[in-house]
Amino acid sequence: MTINDRFNQIIKSLYQGNKRAFSNAIGVSPTVTENIVGSRQGNPSYELLCKVCANANISERWLLTGEGEMLKGQPDDMQVQIVQEVTPMETRPRIPVSAAAGSLDIAINPVTATECEQLPVIPSLPKYDFTITVKGDSMEPDLHSGDELACLFIRNKSFLQWGKTHVMDTAQGVVVKRIFEANNNILCRSVNRDAYPDFSIPKDEVYHIALVVGLVRRL
Repeated sequence: MTINDRFNQIIKSLYQGNKRAFSNAIGVSPTVTENIVGSRQGNPSYELLCKVCANANISERWLLTGEGEMLKGQPDDMQVQIVQEVTPMETRPRIPVSAAAGSLDIAINPVTATECEQLPVIPSLPKYDFTITVKGDSMEPDLHSGDELACLFIRNKSFLQWGKTHVMDTAQGVVVKRIFEANNNILCRSVNRDAYPDFSIPKDEVYHIALVVGLVRRL
């Protein structure tokens, strides 16, 4: 069962199949609900997941994984049993900077990792190490400002996928660009090339590189 199927189950079980009633109950437009349970089968945003759990009394664990009970509020003795048997929910850090400034080091440095908000892993996305938010329009139309990128660290630079979109921690800050090899440099290319020309960064000024493997877009 996918997360979209679980949304459908909530609507059928608690709102007699009425999508508008569900939308009103959690505080979103019917269009947002239709994007999730309709033919598009879109991925829900973090904000939407939080609204469903808070306003419809839905278990976070069930909504994300399908495990356990759909509704919160089991009897106290049953809650204790569940807590003892369930593995802690897997999370990933959301780096509290845009892909325009800051450092990716806080995603892997145990001292500073506490600065990151820890968010539940989205099972429908490929394996990733952290998320970070895009700022600006240099990667339009592929990436929008506000998109939350799921990123996987490249620990062996011989496995870089040239031409793909990466997030790089550099001497010039954090950038999100398509990258290409250029001898001792890395060529950085925007999608919006009319407004943002190519530029190069020396390889020894690149501290961390992460491949963008997925994204969450607010509707």
